[in-house]
Amino acid sequence: MSDNLLTMLALDIENETIEDVHRAKLEINALEQYLNEERSLSEKKSVLIIGGGIIGLLTGYFLQEIGFEVSIVESKSFAAAASGRNGGAIMTLGRELSEIPYSLNALKIWSDLSEKGIETHFKKNGHLMVARNETEANLLRKSYELYVQAGIHVELLDNRSMKKYVPFLSDDISLGIFSHDDGSAYPFTTSQSLIKTLKQGGAKLHNHCHVEKIITEKNRIVAVQTPKDSLAADYFIISTGPWTQKICKELSEHIPIRPRRSQLFATEIVRQNIIIPFFTGNGIYLRQTHAGNILFGGGGPWELDGYELNNTMEAIQLQSGRFLELFPKLKNKKLLRTFAGTVELTPDFTPIMGKLMTLENGFVSAGYNGHGFGISTVMGKLMSAYLYDHIHHIELNDVIKEMLKKLSVARFEKVKETGDLI
Repeated sequence: MSDNLLTMLALDIENETIEDVHRAKLEINALEQYLNEERSLSEKKSVLIIGGGIIGLLTGYFLQEIGFEVSIVESKSFAAAASGRNGGAIMTLGRELSEIPYSLNALKIWSDLSEKGIETHFKKNGHLMVARNETEANLLRKSYELYVQAGIHVELLDNRSMKKYVPFLSDDISLGIFSHDDGSAYPFTTSQSLIKTLKQGGAKLHNHCHVEKIITEKNRIVAVQTPKDSLAADYFIISTGPWTQKICKELSEHIPIRPRRSQLFATEIVRQNIIIPFFTGNGIYLRQTHAGNILFGGGGPWELDGYELNNTMEAIQLQSGRFLELFPKLKNKKLLRTFAGTVELTPDFTPIMGKLMTLENGFVSAGYNGHGFGISTVMGKLMSAYLYDHIHHIELNDVIKEMLKKLSVARFEKVKETGDLI
């Protein structure tokens, strides 16, 4: 058994510094201010988004708010892949300090969406991450110190305090860290509500519509060819998750993303409210739905790369075993169903968002490393703001400019030269 299965703890304990804490605080405020600037198109502009997952839908939603004419092309059903097959986590706890500005602003925008009538079922139920041993406990204590310095509302809990949130937790779990601001939403409900809102706003949504070819002239995209039509637009955004690398390769663009399966499992209905927060630990994540089912699972390096969506006996045994180590009293509960999604991994585990290298009107938003649903709100709004400012030649402040640089396609140019994708 590994001494450290805190797979949701990406925080680099040994290398994060007080300078990183100060930078995170600065970026939290700068990003919020940037996203809340007034933007409204004064002339007609059209955007075609390739990919109808949660990133594509929310990007379209925020572009439509600004005044863009939006079209979205999806080869399958909207949100049919990982966007509709995930735990619905929206969290700051566990993230690196460089990710905190995005996750904190994402939480605010999730709240805003609910107020605007998007049916997300977003709730701030918190996030509890637990340690199984002293190695993990030390990591949580050090994480706690960094998060507090960054202004994140977290606290350390003993077993008795944790059982107020998860009463069936094993007595062997002695320490946990709890984030009060984190929460969850419902992927399917959110996606369907966004689709409805986009259509009401005049967006053209094409599902089960395969892009056969992206047509370019000189250094611009002019249209995408589908089996039925050639669809033109002023600007194009590629947001196809794990398939982004394949699509961009045809455009001679190097987007190093690799796909990997992540498996989830759903129990029968259990007494409601036995697991209140989003919960992570022992290599899995889980939450309880409003109906009472418990969703648990996840992925990891033990999963093979690729687009395979069948569930495996190995995963059922591994993840169920990990679940029962945490909640041994639930051993007689039935598994009702299993499902899987495909996560998209980048070499540095940081998203890719911005303009393509060779095409003036081509953009990309992908590579969300299994956390796309949670930060989809902030990344959708950021993409819309970035595109608007790019069109209008608006000079960005230094903080935002540096943040966008870290997300840019350009950071992989050296990787392209060596051919070493990951």
